[in-house]
Amino acid sequence: MNRQAVSDLPKWAIALAAALSVALVAYALLKPKYGWDVTTYVGCAFHALDGTDWSETHAKTYAYLSDRFPEAVFREMTTSPPGISTYRSIIATDPEAYRQRLSASCYKIGFMAPVIALTAAGMDVFLATRVSAAVPAGLFLFIAALWISRKIPPAWALPLAALCAWTGLLQTARYEYPDGLTALCVGGAVIAFASARIRLACALFLAAMVVRADAIVYFGMFLFFAVFIAAPERRLRFRESLIWGIAALCLWAAVSKTMTTPSYAAAFHHSFIANNPYLLDFDGSLTFEVYWEVLIRQIGVVAGKSAKYPALIAMALAAAVLSWRSRALRVQGEVALVCLMMVSFHFLFIPWFDTRYYAAPYFLIAAAFGIVLYRRIAQRVAAG
Repeated sequence: MNRQAVSDLPKWAIALAAALSVALVAYALLKPKYGWDVTTYVGCAFHALDGTDWSETHAKTYAYLSDRFPEAVFREMTTSPPGISTYRSIIATDPEAYRQRLSASCYKIGFMAPVIALTAAGMDVFLATRVSAAVPAGLFLFIAALWISRKIPPAWALPLAALCAWTGLLQTARYEYPDGLTALCVGGAVIAFASARIRLACALFLAAMVVRADAIVYFGMFLFFAVFIAAPERRLRFRESLIWGIAALCLWAAVSKTMTTPSYAAAFHHSFIANNPYLLDFDGSLTFEVYWEVLIRQIGVVAGKSAKYPALIAMALAAAVLSWRSRALRVQGEVALVCLMMVSFHFLFIPWFDTRYYAAPYFLIAAAFGIVLYRRIAQRVAAG
């Protein structure tokens, strides 16, 4: 979205979009999730700033968490009740296990860099993780609200944006994780694509990879869509897509090798088979039979967990069908369809529908469906 497009909007609409964004950030900061992974992000920041060995980083981190977190939260993060995996207990007591677990967190340099910078500037490190998650999520809501307001009247667009935030962005902003920043990069990329700014979209996908390396999966599906499915005005040449794809692979390799991240097999086994506190020592492999068994099991889990996922699939397909033959509306169908394809492709690699992974695609699917539905109804009303 360019400056001219924003300036065409009523000032009250821009002000209300900003108010929505501020409200989301304020809510997220007042209602932290205390997700377990924040133990590792705090440790990454301490280690980067202090330069101490891992034993000292481990001791400092858990001493800080003990002082900073509510007692019940700290107990949940450091102990394992009977009958539950002892994973958290091991991480809390063994510096080597903690070091190996941090290999799956510290590499997210796009998120860790602002956390470290804010902490170095004097901000509490836990607050730094929350700010680095909530503010980007709020900024994405602001950009998306303005984008929707360019498609339908702001009086309808802003309530629609608020409703779309409930698909996952609101909860994602509360996590002290990289996912709020990922939502900004991925959501901004899709909105840039919708505005026919394809190179900006590709650059934002690369930025998302610096935050979370698994964003390469999103990017791969996006490149496929942009080359073979998108309308001509939003199409990417195959040769150029190869260049972007090679750049993404080089970036992924540079991050994973430089930061010594766990292998895909180790991460998959840890996530879906058995928690492993020593990720870097994993020497097993992932067979197709094991992968297929996990995939089918996880599809069953997702299908029985919530009606939200089938509803989002239905909305994406409906938006695509209702808009595909309309030049004015097709872009909304493309947004919904590319988001659905990105989520589905990501699920094939990481078969878990954790909402925070998909905050931006979920938001944009609901937004595209709402825009198409409004404009179809308006057309029928105008036709009498």
